[in-house]
Formats: sequence, C-alpha cells, structure tokens
Amino acid sequence: MTVLAVFLLVIGTILILIGSMLILVGTVLIFLGAVLILIGIALVAVAAFLLIRRALRREE
Repeated sequence: MTVLAVFLLVIGTILILIGSMLILVGTVLIFLGAVLILIGIALVAVAAFLLIRRALRREE
C-alpha cells in the first residue's frame, strides 16, 4: 500500500511538472497542460489519502 502511494505521488508530481512546462511552452498546449496538472493533482490526492488512512489504521 505504501509503495503504491509513493508511486502515485511520484507519477502525479511528474505529470504536474510536465503540464506546467506545456503551459509555459505554447498557447496550443495550454489545455493539455491543464489536463495533465489536474490528473497529477488527483493522483497526489489519492496517494495522500492512502498514506493518511494507513497512518490512522496504524494508530488503532
């Protein structure tokens, strides 16, 4: 579970960086960059949820 969360964090961060670069590069790629950023944010949010759930389960 932790490996999956870390993997999602890494992939999400890479997608956010690629999306930011696409937005900076050109006007045509702004939409694609925005989509990649949104997907990256979603992956990071899922990873954070998995890590928080694991931490809460460990406390019990």
